[in-house]
Amino acid sequence: MRNPNSVLHIGWFDKPIAALQRTGAEVACVATAREAPSVRAAGASPIVVPDPGSVADILAGLSRDSLGPADFAAVCSSIEFYLVQAAAIAELGGARGAGLGRTLAMRDKFVQKELLHRAGVRTAACTLVENLHQLDLAEFPGPRVLKPLDGAGAKDTFVLRGHEDLREFIASTATADDGPWLLEEFVPGKEYFIDGVVRDGQITLFSLSQYFQNLIECHDGGLTAYHTLPENEVPDLSAKTLALAESAFSALGYEDGVFHLEVFWDGTEVWFGECGARVGGGRADKLVELTFGVDLHDEWALAALGLSSKVTGNETRSKQCYGGLNLRSPQGRLEHVPSLDEVLARPGVVQAELTVAIGDTTPVFSTASNMRAGQAVVSGADAAETARRLAEVNTWFFDSIKVAP
Repeated sequence: MRNPNSVLHIGWFDKPIAALQRTGAEVACVATAREAPSVRAAGASPIVVPDPGSVADILAGLSRDSLGPADFAAVCSSIEFYLVQAAAIAELGGARGAGLGRTLAMRDKFVQKELLHRAGVRTAACTLVENLHQLDLAEFPGPRVLKPLDGAGAKDTFVLRGHEDLREFIASTATADDGPWLLEEFVPGKEYFIDGVVRDGQITLFSLSQYFQNLIECHDGGLTAYHTLPENEVPDLSAKTLALAESAFSALGYEDGVFHLEVFWDGTEVWFGECGARVGGGRADKLVELTFGVDLHDEWALAALGLSSKVTGNETRSKQCYGGLNLRSPQGRLEHVPSLDEVLARPGVVQAELTVAIGDTTPVFSTASNMRAGQAVVSGADAAETARRLAEVNTWFFDSIKVAP
Protein backbone atom coordinates (compact mmCIF):
# COMPACT_ATOMS: atom_id res chain seq x y z
CA MET A 1 0.00 0.00 0.00
CA ARG A 2 1.22 3.47 -0.88
CA ASN A 3 2.61 5.44 2.08
CA PRO A 4 0.68 8.77 2.09
CA ASN A 5 3.75 10.58 3.49
CA SER A 6 6.26 9.18 0.99
CA VAL A 7 7.77 11.56 -1.56
CA LEU A 8 10.27 10.90 -4.34
CA HIS A 9 12.44 13.87 -5.27
CA ILE A 10 14.44 13.65 -8.50
CA GLY A 11 17.94 15.07 -8.03
CA TRP A 12 19.89 16.17 -4.98
CA PHE A 13 19.39 19.72 -3.67
CA ASP A 14 19.51 20.30 0.07
CA LYS A 15 17.07 23.22 0.40
CA PRO A 16 13.99 21.62 -1.21
CA ILE A 17 14.71 18.29 0.50
CA ALA A 18 14.66 20.10 3.85
CA ALA A 19 11.48 21.94 2.84
CA LEU A 20 9.74 18.65 2.02
CA GLN A 21 10.84 17.20 5.36
CA ARG A 22 9.42 20.24 7.20
CA THR A 23 5.98 19.18 5.95
CA GLY A 24 6.44 15.79 7.64
CA ALA A 25 7.18 13.95 4.41
CA GLU A 26 9.40 10.87 4.23
CA VAL A 27 11.72 11.73 1.37
CA ALA A 28 13.55 9.43 -1.04
CA CYS A 29 15.95 11.21 -3.36
CA VAL A 30 17.22 10.04 -6.74
CA ALA A 31 20.92 10.93 -6.70
CA THR A 32 24.32 9.92 -8.03
CA ALA A 33 26.76 7.80 -6.04
CA ARG A 34 28.79 10.92 -5.19
CA GLU A 35 25.68 12.67 -3.87
CA ALA A 36 24.34 9.71 -1.89
CA PRO A 37 26.31 10.48 1.34
CA SER A 38 24.87 14.01 1.37
CA VAL A 39 21.36 12.60 0.89
CA ARG A 40 21.81 10.27 3.87
CA ALA A 41 23.27 13.07 6.00
CA ALA A 42 20.13 15.10 5.26
CA GLY A 43 17.94 12.29 6.59
CA ALA A 44 16.58 11.21 3.21
CA SER A 45 16.84 7.82 1.49
CA PRO A 46 19.03 7.79 -1.63
CA ILE A 47 18.01 6.01 -4.82
CA VAL A 48 21.42 5.76 -6.44
CA VAL A 49 21.55 6.02 -10.24
CA PRO A 50 24.16 6.92 -12.86
CA ASP A 51 22.04 9.77 -14.28
CA PRO A 52 19.09 11.35 -12.41
CA GLY A 53 18.04 12.90 -15.72
CA SER A 54 17.32 9.52 -17.29
CA VAL A 55 13.83 8.07 -16.77
CA ALA A 56 15.26 4.62 -17.53
CA ASP A 57 17.93 5.04 -14.85
CA ILE A 58 15.33 6.24 -12.33
CA LEU A 59 13.05 3.26 -12.97
CA ALA A 60 15.98 0.85 -12.75
CA GLY A 61 17.21 2.44 -9.53
CA LEU A 62 13.78 2.15 -7.95
CA SER A 63 13.53 -1.47 -9.04
CA ARG A 64 16.93 -2.28 -7.49
CA ASP A 65 15.51 -1.03 -4.18
CA SER A 66 12.32 -3.08 -4.69
CA LEU A 67 10.33 0.09 -5.34
CA GLY A 68 8.30 1.56 -8.16
CA PRO A 69 6.64 4.89 -9.04
CA ALA A 70 3.38 3.68 -7.45
CA ASP A 71 5.04 3.40 -4.03
CA PHE A 72 5.11 7.18 -3.60
CA ALA A 73 2.29 9.58 -2.83
CA ALA A 74 4.08 12.34 -4.77
CA VAL A 75 6.96 12.59 -7.23
CA CYS A 76 8.58 15.97 -7.76
CA SER A 77 11.75 17.88 -8.51
CA SER A 78 12.92 21.39 -7.76
CA ILE A 79 15.76 21.13 -10.27
CA GLU A 80 15.00 22.57 -13.69
CA PHE A 81 16.74 19.83 -15.64
CA TYR A 82 14.68 17.07 -13.93
CA LEU A 83 11.18 18.60 -13.91
CA VAL A 84 9.90 16.67 -16.94
CA GLN A 85 11.35 13.39 -15.68
CA ALA A 86 9.61 13.86 -12.32
CA ALA A 87 6.28 14.57 -14.03
CA ALA A 88 6.66 11.46 -16.21
CA ILE A 89 7.49 9.20 -13.25
CA ALA A 90 4.52 10.60 -11.32
CA GLU A 91 2.15 9.79 -14.17
CA LEU A 92 3.58 6.29 -14.51
CA GLY A 93 2.84 5.60 -10.85
CA GLY A 94 -0.42 7.50 -10.55
CA ALA A 95 1.25 9.66 -7.93
CA ARG A 96 0.75 13.36 -7.33
CA GLY A 97 2.88 15.35 -9.77
CA ALA A 98 3.10 18.59 -11.66
CA GLY A 99 1.43 17.15 -14.78
CA LEU A 100 3.46 16.27 -17.85
CA GLY A 101 1.77 18.70 -20.25
CA ARG A 102 2.02 21.65 -17.88
CA THR A 103 5.62 20.81 -17.05
CA LEU A 104 6.63 20.68 -20.72
CA ALA A 105 4.96 24.06 -21.25
CA MET A 106 7.06 25.52 -18.44
CA ARG A 107 10.28 23.80 -19.54
CA ASP A 108 10.54 23.62 -23.36
CA LYS A 109 11.05 27.14 -24.70
CA PHE A 110 9.47 26.46 -28.10
CA VAL A 111 6.36 24.86 -26.60
CA GLN A 112 6.15 27.76 -24.15
CA LYS A 113 6.44 30.47 -26.81
CA GLU A 114 3.96 28.78 -29.14
CA LEU A 115 1.30 28.60 -26.43
CA LEU A 116 1.87 32.25 -25.56
CA HIS A 117 1.68 33.36 -29.20
CA ARG A 118 -1.65 31.59 -29.61
CA ALA A 119 -2.96 33.37 -26.51
CA GLY A 120 -1.80 36.77 -27.74
CA VAL A 121 0.86 37.26 -25.05
CA ARG A 122 3.64 39.62 -26.18
CA THR A 123 6.80 37.56 -26.68
CA ALA A 124 9.53 37.09 -29.28
CA ALA A 125 8.70 35.35 -32.55
CA CYS A 126 10.67 32.13 -32.82
CA THR A 127 11.39 29.15 -35.05
CA LEU A 128 13.03 25.74 -34.67
CA VAL A 129 16.44 25.15 -36.24
CA GLU A 130 17.40 21.52 -36.66
CA ASN A 131 20.86 21.98 -38.16
CA LEU A 132 22.98 25.07 -37.45
CA HIS A 133 25.25 24.32 -40.40
CA GLN A 134 22.30 24.77 -42.76
CA LEU A 135 20.89 27.91 -41.09
CA ASP A 136 20.56 30.87 -43.46
CA LEU A 137 20.26 34.03 -41.41
CA ALA A 138 19.36 36.00 -44.53
CA GLU A 139 15.86 34.55 -44.15
CA PHE A 140 15.47 36.37 -40.82
CA PRO A 141 15.60 40.18 -40.74
CA GLY A 142 17.43 41.87 -37.87
CA PRO A 143 19.46 40.28 -35.05
CA ARG A 144 18.33 36.93 -33.67
CA VAL A 145 18.93 35.08 -30.40
CA LEU A 146 20.00 31.45 -30.62
CA LYS A 147 19.45 29.24 -27.57
CA PRO A 148 18.89 25.62 -26.50
CA LEU A 149 15.28 24.50 -26.07
CA ASP A 150 15.82 23.58 -22.44
CA GLY A 151 18.87 25.57 -21.38
CA ALA A 152 19.47 27.71 -18.31
CA GLY A 153 21.82 30.45 -17.15
CA ALA A 154 22.28 31.85 -20.69
CA LYS A 155 24.55 28.88 -21.49
CA ASP A 156 24.98 28.51 -25.27
CA THR A 157 22.69 31.53 -25.77
CA PHE A 158 24.02 34.19 -28.14
CA VAL A 159 22.91 37.12 -30.27
CA LEU A 160 23.51 36.49 -33.99
CA ARG A 161 23.79 39.62 -36.12
CA GLY A 162 25.19 37.89 -39.17
CA HIS A 163 26.79 34.76 -40.58
CA GLU A 164 30.15 35.55 -38.96
CA ASP A 165 28.53 35.38 -35.51
CA LEU A 166 26.99 32.04 -36.43
CA ARG A 167 30.31 30.65 -37.65
CA GLU A 168 32.03 31.79 -34.44
CA PHE A 169 29.34 30.17 -32.31
CA ILE A 170 29.57 26.83 -34.16
CA ALA A 171 33.35 26.87 -33.77
CA SER A 172 33.23 27.75 -30.06
CA THR A 173 30.76 25.19 -28.73
CA ALA A 174 30.81 21.41 -28.52
CA THR A 175 27.00 21.33 -28.72
CA ALA A 176 26.55 22.83 -32.19
CA ASP A 177 25.25 19.54 -33.59
CA ASP A 178 22.89 18.91 -30.66
CA GLY A 179 19.76 20.33 -32.27
CA PRO A 180 17.11 21.35 -32.51
CA TRP A 181 17.76 24.95 -31.43
CA LEU A 182 15.44 27.88 -30.83
CA LEU A 183 16.00 30.96 -32.99
CA GLU A 184 14.00 33.96 -31.84
CA GLU A 185 13.83 37.64 -32.66
CA PHE A 186 15.97 39.95 -30.55
CA VAL A 187 13.84 41.95 -28.11
CA PRO A 188 15.42 45.28 -27.16
CA GLY A 189 15.02 46.60 -23.67
CA LYS A 190 16.22 46.07 -20.13
CA GLU A 191 15.81 42.68 -18.47
CA TYR A 192 13.90 42.23 -15.21
CA PHE A 193 12.70 39.17 -13.34
CA ILE A 194 9.85 38.22 -11.07
CA ASP A 195 9.86 35.57 -8.35
CA GLY A 196 6.62 34.54 -6.76
CA VAL A 197 3.87 32.12 -5.89
CA VAL A 198 0.74 31.20 -7.85
CA ARG A 199 -2.16 29.29 -6.28
CA ASP A 200 -5.44 28.28 -7.91
CA GLY A 201 -4.36 30.33 -10.91
CA GLN A 202 -3.94 33.53 -8.86
CA ILE A 203 -0.57 35.18 -8.23
CA THR A 204 -0.34 35.57 -4.45
CA LEU A 205 3.29 36.76 -4.16
CA PHE A 206 5.05 38.96 -6.70
CA SER A 207 8.64 40.17 -6.23
CA LEU A 208 10.06 42.33 -9.03
CA SER A 209 13.83 42.68 -9.48
CA GLN A 210 16.17 44.35 -11.96
CA TYR A 211 19.35 42.94 -13.49
CA PHE A 212 22.40 45.20 -13.65
CA GLN A 213 22.95 44.03 -17.22
CA ASN A 214 20.90 41.68 -19.40
CA LEU A 215 21.97 38.10 -18.65
CA ILE A 216 23.13 37.41 -22.18
CA GLU A 217 25.89 40.01 -21.68
CA CYS A 218 27.69 37.60 -19.34
CA HIS A 219 29.39 36.20 -22.45
CA ASP A 220 31.08 39.58 -22.96
CA GLY A 221 32.14 40.04 -19.35
CA GLY A 222 28.84 41.42 -18.10
CA LEU A 223 28.18 41.37 -14.37
CA THR A 224 25.53 39.02 -13.00
CA ALA A 225 23.96 41.18 -10.31
CA TYR A 226 20.42 42.21 -9.46
CA HIS A 227 18.29 43.92 -6.83
CA THR A 228 14.66 44.18 -5.85
CA LEU A 229 12.58 47.13 -6.99
CA PRO A 230 10.05 49.08 -4.95
CA GLU A 231 6.58 48.81 -6.45
CA ASN A 232 6.59 52.29 -7.98
CA GLU A 233 10.30 52.55 -8.79
CA VAL A 234 9.60 52.26 -12.54
CA PRO A 235 6.18 53.72 -13.51
CA ASP A 236 3.77 51.18 -15.07
CA LEU A 237 6.34 48.36 -14.94
CA SER A 238 4.90 46.48 -11.95
CA ALA A 239 1.29 46.64 -13.13
CA LYS A 240 2.11 45.65 -16.69
CA THR A 241 4.41 42.83 -15.60
CA LEU A 242 1.78 41.43 -13.23
CA ALA A 243 -0.83 41.52 -16.01
CA LEU A 244 1.59 39.80 -18.41
CA ALA A 245 2.35 37.07 -15.86
CA GLU A 246 -1.34 36.40 -15.23
CA SER A 247 -2.03 36.07 -18.97
CA ALA A 248 1.01 33.87 -19.46
CA PHE A 249 0.14 31.45 -16.64
CA SER A 250 -3.40 31.17 -17.93
CA ALA A 251 -2.09 30.26 -21.39
CA LEU A 252 0.43 27.77 -19.96
CA GLY A 253 -2.02 26.15 -17.54
CA TYR A 254 0.28 26.86 -14.60
CA GLU A 255 -1.93 27.20 -11.52
CA ASP A 256 -0.01 26.05 -8.43
CA GLY A 257 3.62 26.50 -7.52
CA VAL A 258 6.49 28.95 -7.48
CA PHE A 259 7.91 30.69 -10.52
CA HIS A 260 10.86 32.63 -11.88
CA LEU A 261 9.83 34.80 -14.83
CA GLU A 262 12.16 36.96 -16.93
CA VAL A 263 10.78 39.89 -18.93
CA PHE A 264 12.05 42.75 -21.07
CA TRP A 265 10.90 46.35 -20.67
CA ASP A 266 11.39 48.79 -23.56
CA GLY A 267 10.09 51.75 -21.59
CA THR A 268 6.58 51.33 -22.91
CA GLU A 269 5.65 47.66 -23.04
CA VAL A 270 6.66 44.47 -21.25
CA TRP A 271 7.74 41.42 -23.27
CA PHE A 272 7.69 37.86 -21.93
CA GLY A 273 11.19 36.34 -21.97
CA GLU A 274 10.92 32.90 -20.42
CA CYS A 275 9.60 31.31 -17.24
CA GLY A 276 10.50 28.35 -15.06
CA ALA A 277 8.35 26.44 -12.56
CA ARG A 278 11.04 26.62 -9.90
CA VAL A 279 12.74 28.84 -7.36
CA GLY A 280 14.97 31.39 -9.12
CA GLY A 281 18.71 30.86 -9.33
CA GLY A 282 21.45 32.87 -7.67
CA ARG A 283 20.13 34.32 -4.42
CA ALA A 284 16.66 35.18 -5.67
CA ASP A 285 15.27 33.02 -2.86
CA LYS A 286 17.12 35.03 -0.22
CA LEU A 287 15.94 38.34 -1.68
CA VAL A 288 12.31 37.21 -1.40
CA GLU A 289 12.85 35.91 2.14
CA LEU A 290 14.47 39.15 3.31
CA THR A 291 11.94 41.36 1.51
CA PHE A 292 8.68 39.55 2.26
CA GLY A 293 9.52 36.96 4.93
CA VAL A 294 8.50 34.12 2.57
CA ASP A 295 10.60 30.99 2.03
CA LEU A 296 10.08 30.05 -1.62
CA HIS A 297 11.45 26.55 -1.03
CA ASP A 298 8.72 25.96 1.55
CA GLU A 299 6.13 27.31 -0.87
CA TRP A 300 7.45 25.00 -3.60
CA ALA A 301 7.19 21.98 -1.27
CA LEU A 302 3.67 22.85 -0.10
CA ALA A 303 2.45 23.20 -3.69
CA ALA A 304 4.20 19.99 -4.77
CA LEU A 305 2.37 18.08 -2.02
CA GLY A 306 -0.99 19.78 -2.50
CA LEU A 307 -0.82 21.53 0.88
CA SER A 308 -2.05 25.03 1.68
CA SER A 309 0.23 27.98 1.04
CA LYS A 310 1.54 30.08 3.92
CA VAL A 311 1.33 33.24 1.82
CA THR A 312 -1.53 35.44 2.98
CA GLY A 313 -1.22 38.29 0.49
CA ASN A 314 -0.71 40.68 3.40
CA GLU A 315 3.01 40.16 3.89
CA THR A 316 4.80 43.23 5.24
CA ARG A 317 7.47 44.38 2.85
CA SER A 318 10.87 45.33 4.27
CA LYS A 319 11.85 48.97 3.92
CA GLN A 320 15.33 47.83 2.90
CA CYS A 321 16.26 47.03 -0.69
CA TYR A 322 18.18 43.78 -1.25
CA GLY A 323 20.41 42.63 -4.07
CA GLY A 324 22.44 39.62 -5.13
CA LEU A 325 25.78 39.30 -6.86
CA ASN A 326 27.85 36.54 -8.46
CA LEU A 327 31.41 37.17 -7.30
CA ARG A 328 34.08 36.88 -9.97
CA SER A 329 37.86 36.82 -10.12
CA PRO A 330 40.66 37.12 -12.66
CA GLN A 331 41.29 33.94 -14.66
CA GLY A 332 44.00 31.63 -13.41
CA ARG A 333 45.09 29.51 -10.46
CA LEU A 334 44.15 31.23 -7.21
CA GLU A 335 46.96 32.24 -4.87
CA HIS A 336 44.91 34.49 -2.57
CA VAL A 337 41.17 34.72 -1.95
CA PRO A 338 39.50 37.07 0.57
CA SER A 339 38.05 35.20 3.53
CA LEU A 340 34.33 34.83 4.05
CA ASP A 341 34.59 37.11 7.08
CA GLU A 342 36.22 39.79 4.94
CA VAL A 343 33.38 39.58 2.42
CA LEU A 344 30.76 39.79 5.19
CA ALA A 345 32.52 42.87 6.59
CA ARG A 346 31.93 44.89 3.42
CA PRO A 347 29.27 47.63 3.70
CA GLY A 348 25.75 46.24 3.35
CA VAL A 349 26.69 42.56 2.92
CA VAL A 350 24.20 40.44 4.88
CA GLN A 351 25.00 36.98 3.53
CA ALA A 352 27.80 35.45 1.43
CA GLU A 353 29.40 32.21 0.35
CA LEU A 354 32.60 31.32 -1.48
CA THR A 355 32.81 28.46 -3.97
CA VAL A 356 36.55 28.69 -4.73
CA ALA A 357 39.67 28.33 -2.60
CA ILE A 358 43.40 28.87 -2.89
CA GLY A 359 44.84 26.43 -5.42
CA ASP A 360 41.67 26.25 -7.50
CA THR A 361 41.60 27.25 -11.15
CA THR A 362 38.85 29.78 -11.69
CA PRO A 363 35.89 28.85 -13.90
CA VAL A 364 35.38 30.56 -17.24
CA PHE A 365 32.83 33.17 -16.19
CA SER A 366 31.76 33.97 -19.75
CA THR A 367 30.37 30.44 -20.20
CA ALA A 368 27.07 31.13 -18.43
CA SER A 369 25.47 33.58 -16.02
CA ASN A 370 25.64 31.08 -13.14
CA MET A 371 29.43 30.69 -13.23
CA ARG A 372 30.90 32.29 -10.11
CA ALA A 373 33.58 32.33 -7.42
CA GLY A 374 30.94 32.95 -4.79
CA GLN A 375 27.80 34.92 -4.04
CA ALA A 376 26.87 37.87 -1.87
CA VAL A 377 23.58 39.38 -0.73
CA VAL A 378 23.66 43.13 -0.07
CA SER A 379 21.17 45.54 1.51
CA GLY A 380 20.67 49.26 1.16
CA ALA A 381 18.20 51.95 2.12
CA ASP A 382 16.97 52.13 -1.47
CA ALA A 383 17.67 50.74 -4.93
CA ALA A 384 20.41 53.29 -5.64
CA GLU A 385 22.37 52.51 -2.48
CA THR A 386 22.01 48.76 -2.99
CA ALA A 387 23.21 49.02 -6.59
CA ARG A 388 26.21 51.08 -5.51
CA ARG A 389 27.14 48.60 -2.77
CA LEU A 390 26.83 45.65 -5.14
CA ALA A 391 29.21 47.35 -7.57
CA GLU A 392 31.65 48.15 -4.75
CA VAL A 393 31.70 44.57 -3.46
CA ASN A 394 32.25 43.29 -6.98
CA THR A 395 35.21 45.59 -7.62
CA TRP A 396 36.77 45.00 -4.19
CA PHE A 397 36.54 41.19 -4.44
CA PHE A 398 37.93 41.08 -7.99
CA ASP A 399 40.84 43.39 -7.11
CA SER A 400 41.63 41.44 -3.91
CA ILE A 401 42.15 38.15 -5.75
CA LYS A 402 45.69 37.11 -6.66
CA VAL A 403 46.29 34.50 -9.35
CA ALA A 404 49.45 32.75 -10.56
CA PRO A 405 51.06 34.34 -13.65
